[in-house]
Amino acid sequence: MSDTTPVLYEALFLMSQASLATDSAGVTAHVQEMLDRAEAQTLSLNKWDERKLAYPIEGQKRGTFLIAYFKARPTQIANIERDCNLSEQVLRVMFIRADHMGEIELKAAIEGASIVREPEPVAASDE
Repeated sequence: MSDTTPVLYEALFLMSQASLATDSAGVTAHVQEMLDRAEAQTLSLNKWDERKLAYPIEGQKRGTFLIAYFKARPTQIANIERDCNLSEQVLRVMFIRADHMGEIELKAAIEGASIVREPEPVAASDE
């Protein structure tokens, strides 16, 4: 695969609770701006969860998670990560390639729905 071919990524942003409490739309716009600077095509960017952290990060005891699905060139991930490290609003970020996601899972993630799969029946053996 070429470095110029966009790849699907899933990103989890841990945002500062203080910045999100005052301007939640501004924080989402800040993350979107970082993705736009990297020429990423954003498929979904949603607030995922607000939690108490296991340990304080930069003096914060609580944080809000934003989850994003986007397509970007692999070379641009380092630029997004650098922008996150320079941002005072982003405490942590994690990127993974979302090659494991099928069309149904991606559509559900974009729409914000959850998928519950039924277990497949076990075939009875005639032994």
